[in-house]
Amino acid sequence: MHLAEPAQSRNVDDTEVHSTVRGTPTISLVLPAYNEAAVIADAVSEANTALSQITDVYEIIVVDDGSIDETSAIVNELASANEHVQLIRHSPNRGYGAAIRSGFAAAKHELVVFTDADCQFDLTELDRFVLLSNRYDIVCGYRIDRKDTPLRCLYSKVYNLLVRALLGTRVRDVDCALKMFHRDAAKKLRITGNGFLVNSEILTQARQSHLSVVEVGVSHRPRLQGESTVSVSHIPKVLTSLLRYWWNEVQFPDSQPSRQQVTQPTETRSLLGFAHDRWLQFGLVLIAAVFMLTNLGYPLIDRDETRYAEIPREMIATSNWILPQLNFTTYYDKPPMLYWLCAISFKVFGIGESSARLVPAFAAIFTLVSTMFFGSRIFDRRIGLLAGVILLLSAGFAFTSRYLLLDGVLSLFVSLSLFSAYEALRDPKLVEKTQGHRDVHWGWWIASGVCIGLAFLTKGPIAVVLWLPPVLAITWLSDTTAKPRWWHYGILGSVAVVIAAPWFVLVHLQDQSFLFNFFYKHNIARFAGEFHARPFWYFVPVLLLAGHPWSFLTIPYAKFLFGRDDASRRQRTPAIGFLVLWSGWCFLFFSISSCKLPTYLLPAAPALALMLGHYLNEVLRDTTNSPQYFFARFWSARTATATTCFAGVAFVLFVMQTTGEATAALFGWAMLWATLLMTSLLLMADRYHASIAWGTSTGVAALLAVMTMHQILPAYSRSQTVVGDTSPLAEQLTADTRLQIATINHEFSEIPFYLDRNDIRNFADVEDPKLGEFVAKSGTAILIVDDRIAPQDVLRQLPKRSKLIEVGHRGSARLYHATRVTGSTRIAMVSDASKGSHQ
Repeated sequence: MHLAEPAQSRNVDDTEVHSTVRGTPTISLVLPAYNEAAVIADAVSEANTALSQITDVYEIIVVDDGSIDETSAIVNELASANEHVQLIRHSPNRGYGAAIRSGFAAAKHELVVFTDADCQFDLTELDRFVLLSNRYDIVCGYRIDRKDTPLRCLYSKVYNLLVRALLGTRVRDVDCALKMFHRDAAKKLRITGNGFLVNSEILTQARQSHLSVVEVGVSHRPRLQGESTVSVSHIPKVLTSLLRYWWNEVQFPDSQPSRQQVTQPTETRSLLGFAHDRWLQFGLVLIAAVFMLTNLGYPLIDRDETRYAEIPREMIATSNWILPQLNFTTYYDKPPMLYWLCAISFKVFGIGESSARLVPAFAAIFTLVSTMFFGSRIFDRRIGLLAGVILLLSAGFAFTSRYLLLDGVLSLFVSLSLFSAYEALRDPKLVEKTQGHRDVHWGWWIASGVCIGLAFLTKGPIAVVLWLPPVLAITWLSDTTAKPRWWHYGILGSVAVVIAAPWFVLVHLQDQSFLFNFFYKHNIARFAGEFHARPFWYFVPVLLLAGHPWSFLTIPYAKFLFGRDDASRRQRTPAIGFLVLWSGWCFLFFSISSCKLPTYLLPAAPALALMLGHYLNEVLRDTTNSPQYFFARFWSARTATATTCFAGVAFVLFVMQTTGEATAALFGWAMLWATLLMTSLLLMADRYHASIAWGTSTGVAALLAVMTMHQILPAYSRSQTVVGDTSPLAEQLTADTRLQIATINHEFSEIPFYLDRNDIRNFADVEDPKLGEFVAKSGTAILIVDDRIAPQDVLRQLPKRSKLIEVGHRGSARLYHATRVTGSTRIAMVSDASKGSHQ
């Protein structure tokens, strides 16, 4: 006999069962019936005989759930002859759960039992149920020797495994149709389903209500008469119902109002004791602006920054804002949104590094603001504030906020599209429409379409790919959202098309091969792994590194997200479910894709920040140092602090080695981080100040972000630039504007960008025969070659009577001076001047 007490399970034997006898019980037996005319009389007769042997006070309630045979007529005759029998009739059929609800509502006695009306159970065994009911709220039977077909037994076994895994019922035979309840316990159960999920629903609510449950073995008979209502065709419906019930009642229940009133807090919750959360959010935005918008004038970093700055420069130079070009050749990789924004910045502020980096910086600021804004709407201002802090100080977000990439702008528009969609679906002013569907909030819905269109103009179809699955999933899974129809999606899609389509039409008119190259080669083929192929698990370490220091909350947050304790379950609101779908789908999609780069996960950052902000709010509110949150409150924070300090030491040493510099500033940073590292290790033993552990970790994370982005990264870029102001080669390349220059096996987009020249030739392959023609025609030229290419490979492509002299090595570029000389041989040599230029 398998027993389950509140959230626990144990075994008892018959000795324990028979030692729990109390007074004579009163019993109500509920028999749900549907087209059971062939067997209902036998079922009632057997029930009457069994119950009369246990007690004198009992009733047999037959719930005819819309039968179309003679079931009701037979029960009426039995009721007229036996005062213990009564009939409840549904018309039309409402479902198994509705029949049990009606039976429970009509039950008048102390113990309430339900079983099917097909005589598959020996009801004389109810005496054991009665004895166990003296100690337990619910007594469940489990079939000892099932008489069903092997296939149906297999279905049942798999279903029971799923129910135990998802719902935590802890009973071996969830759907055994012989269960006894104390009437008070039965009244506590909120049975909402009408289908086969009713038993799982009952046992899940019993666990959540801390009702004690015992499971006892019962005999099972083969069904000889009547008509079973269960078939293989029900499996998909049952499984989908199980998944939706798990989502809404177990994983992300609607235990709080769908929208919390956002008002000025009555309590002053301050940082440094002087401001409310609203002003703290404003202050955080100011801090972010100072961090992101200052000291942007260091050299552009090859390859992404130089490429994405040169393309808009060429837009301005050619006055062609439709067709993206790099090295004045059509660039098929991406749509133009980033280029347009950079070109506008160049027009307003002048062409330069700072103007280019203003675009990702402002995109990051707006992403931060939108995350706090929607976090305040979905949760409250404190959670919005914490999410902003988490987002700003996440290593990956802090890096991309000052780095010229497509992904920062894409992340802004994708996050706005998903935030707007969720607002449109969850708005409490939604009104009931036909067929029970609630309409969407059209303002937010249209705004979401606009953002999808802008995201499409930023990076193409990925905007739809990242938006559609989580929105479809939340509307299908959640009971708290509107259910858009196909025409809702059609209108939203039309808005996105109006935003994005004109450019695609115009670019097609200028270059008819663009659309094929863009959609196939740079989307489908890229997904299949033509570029940047990485293993499936690639984004696991990327996510942990990019999420530092907050990734140290991963273990306790996973426990919170999948825990079955009441506190965690009540805190997991439907909004958390949407954020899980958003971030989880982003992670899964890019993991499935063969093409992987670390910044691809950036669109998931706002959702992850809100999830962790919501959890961290609960952690910090707990001032009792309870075991539930102590790991997250203390150990996660202290470990994150020590790791950050170690990273600080490592980064300083990396810069010293890379740049060959050991300045007083770098030495000072090294000493500071070493001191902080030793202090953080000592603080591991101090559990009395756990309340400030995350404050300390936040402080050192901010310090690391400032040092990395304002000193280490600029120092690294200055050490690698070929033409920037700090490069010793800049003077050689700018001395004669008539000198012919070519880049080989690499774009080296900084060359035309910094020289502001439109005549720089690019040869994608060193074996391009046009390279020799270029040198022959020029007579003298500077060749900037990828340093992986040997000088002999370059020399082989030059005309006869050519001399190749290396004049510098900087970053990944080697500079050669190519000239034609008298004689019949090619000469390669390295000048002494180049030795001092390699840094």
